Amino acid sequence: MRENLPIVCNPEDWDCIQKVLHGDFNSFEQLMNRYQGLVYSQAIKAFRNETEAEDFTQDIFLKAFESLSTFQGRSQFSTWLFVIARNEIIRRYRKEHPEVAGLDVLLLAENEKEKKSEISSEQETKLLKQESYEKIRKLVESLPELYRKPIALHYFENMSYKEISKKLNLKMNTLKSYIFRGKEIMRDWLNKEENEKQE
Repeated sequence: MRENLPIVCNPEDWDCIQKVLHGDFNSFEQLMNRYQGLVYSQAIKAFRNETEAEDFTQDIFLKAFESLSTFQGRSQFSTWLFVIARNEIIRRYRKEHPEVAGLDVLLLAENEKEKKSEISSEQETKLLKQESYEKIRKLVESLPELYRKPIALHYFENMSYKEISKKLNLKMNTLKSYIFRGKEIMRDWLNKEENEKQE
């Protein structure tokens, strides 16, 4: 006879899950608010496109909702959700590139996305991936406050646009324009630094 394994899931998450399974669908929104940043951070690394990442995040939570009855609490809910997101990223890339299999999928997907990026996105990728964490933080801290706060929340705390909009009391379009402008400023600084090195 199989031994019953203990519940290791965070009690607050487990309570929300049980409520959802008993018909309290509003409790699922609490889980979304809690872990939206986790899924979005995976998506933005894989797709390098904010709109695609936001759509992907919604898709993953829909999949999680549909499969919630299969979650038995033998791991953290965040871990379970992370695996769903990772597997879906791999599935989508394999669909586009059926010749690729195994652990190389995620690395190749990331490289492919970078190759197809526009120059501005390549500069942003370089800024966020090649430079030291400390240098990135100093660049962000040098931004005007208008742009610094939303960018810091987005990249350093993995908050979604929706979460930042609510926290800073900003309209979504205004928030996106602030983040876009802030990234433009950092790209300009990076370009200037590279040009000075070449002179």
